[in-house]
Amino acid sequence: MPQPSYAYACARLSALNKRLIEPQTLQRMLDGTASDAMRALSDVRYGNLSDATEADVERMIEREMTDAMNEVRELSPNPAITDLFLLRADVQNLKVLLKARLLNQTDAVFTPGGLYDRETLSAMVKDKQYAALPAILCEAMNALEKRLEIRVEPQVISIALDRAYLRHALETSKKHPVFSQYFRAEADFDNVLTFLRLRAMGASIETLDEVILPEGGVKYADLYNAYELSFDALNRILGESVCREALLNGLNAMQRTGSISEVEKARDNYLLSLLSSHKYESETIYPIVGYYLAKEREGRAVRLIITGKRNGIPDSVIRERLVRLYGER
Repeated sequence: MPQPSYAYACARLSALNKRLIEPQTLQRMLDGTASDAMRALSDVRYGNLSDATEADVERMIEREMTDAMNEVRELSPNPAITDLFLLRADVQNLKVLLKARLLNQTDAVFTPGGLYDRETLSAMVKDKQYAALPAILCEAMNALEKRLEIRVEPQVISIALDRAYLRHALETSKKHPVFSQYFRAEADFDNVLTFLRLRAMGASIETLDEVILPEGGVKYADLYNAYELSFDALNRILGESVCREALLNGLNAMQRTGSISEVEKARDNYLLSLLSSHKYESETIYPIVGYYLAKEREGRAVRLIITGKRNGIPDSVIRERLVRLYGER
C-alpha cells in the first residue's frame, strides 16, 4: 500500500472525483421513471452490480460507501480527523443494533461507510464489549449497558450516543481550527433546533436538559434562560457561536415562513460551505474529507430519487429535497 501523503491523495482524488455522479445524470434520473433512473445508475457503473433492479439500490449504496471508506483510510495522512466522519455511520449502527437487541428484532438496517463492519459491531453489541471503540464512545456504551440492565429504555440510546460522538469530535478536532469550527457549529445548530422543537411541542424546560448536546458556543444556561421568553431572546444569546450569522439567517427565515426546516437548511448550507471553501487546498486533509462527504450526499441523492419514484412522490418534491441536500448554489 502506498505511504499516505497529500501528494498521493491529490492524484488519487482527481480520479475519484471524476467518478462522482454528475448533475446531468441526477437530472436524467429525476426526469424519468424508476427504471430509467436505474438505467442511468447502470450507465455510470454505480455500485458495479450487473442487472441491478430497484430492490438492489441499498446494496449499491453500501458497495459505494464501503469503497469510499477504504479509499479514505488508504489516502488519509491524518486518520484522527478523517475517522471522525467515518465514525458517524458506526454511531448510527450502534444505535440500531442496540435497540434491535433490546426489542428482539433481527432486521436492523446497516449504514455503510463506517470504520467497523457489520459483523464487528454486531459482536460488540451482542457481547457488550466496546473496548475497540474510541474511549469516549466506549465509556458511553458501558454506561448505557449498566442503565439498560436496570430499565429497558430504547429512547435514551440515541441521545447518549449523539452526546458521546460529539464530545469525541470536539475533543479530537480542537487543534484543527476548521474542523473544530465545523463541530462547534454542528453543536450550536442542533441545540438550537432541539430548543425550537421542544418549545413548539410545549415541552417543559426540564426536557431540554435530557436531550441537549455538548456546548459549541451557545451556552446551556442561556438556552434555559431563554426557553420561556420571546423569540427575540434567542437571537440575543448567539453571540459566542462560530456560526452566529448563519443561525440568525435561519431563524429569520423561520420567522418569515413558519418552518423550522429553514434552520435545518441554514445548518446544512453552513457546514457544506465551510469545508467546500477549502476543497482546493491540495496539501491538506480537506479534499479527502470533502470526497467522503460528497459520496455520502451522492448516496442520499440516489436513495431519495429511487425511493421517491417507487413511492409515487411528485418530482417537484424530490427536486426540492435534492436542492436541500446539495445546498444553495
